[in-house]
Amino acid sequence: MDAQRALYRYLTKCARKGELADPELARARMPGSADAHEIASVAEAMHERMVEHYPDAPDLRSLLGGATPDELEALQGYDWVTAGIYAFGPPPTKTISGTPESSAHRALKEWAAANGELLGAPADAVAVTERWFPSGDESDAAFIGASEALIVEVRPLGAEAHELQQALFALVKMRAVLEAEQSLDGPERVVRAMLVLEAEPLPETRSLSDRLDVQLLIS
Repeated sequence: MDAQRALYRYLTKCARKGELADPELARARMPGSADAHEIASVAEAMHERMVEHYPDAPDLRSLLGGATPDELEALQGYDWVTAGIYAFGPPPTKTISGTPESSAHRALKEWAAANGELLGAPADAVAVTERWFPSGDESDAAFIGASEALIVEVRPLGAEAHELQQALFALVKMRAVLEAEQSLDGPERVVRAMLVLEAEPLPETRSLSDRLDVQLLIS
């Protein structure tokens, strides 16, 4: 197994399952096929790369040995998905349902992540794709700044009305989850939600987006 991917999966899976706070469970999660020394070297290199762009990042190396139970507990609530993306790049492309992602959807998602200024994203945020939420949802893109956040879903040309409706309600859910998540450990942010489309939707869809306070952007 690729060492970078092994460490990324270790961090995100442990955090999602609450295992960082339990050293025994965390050790059991580490892939047995990955060489521990190689993983440690990768953690060292990736930590140095990450802190260049993400000064507040936790020390990846502490999770591979030497961390006290209290330190592990403190790191439990950290957004390891975002940290892993800073360090290793985004995880393999997938969808929550397990079905392959279309090239059109992937292209539009990557366009959105690369055009934060056009989307009105926070200037201090770094774009990530497939941002994971504690509810088990993943947004196509997200921009999490110090005082503001933007959650983005995209739907390419040809998406049907019911798919757009699902996307709007998914954004409402993820916005509420992020607001609840940050209310527990801060900082408080203004959270906005946006659906990016490639064509003007039906009036009913635009009306629903207005009522749900979700922005629409036609790329």
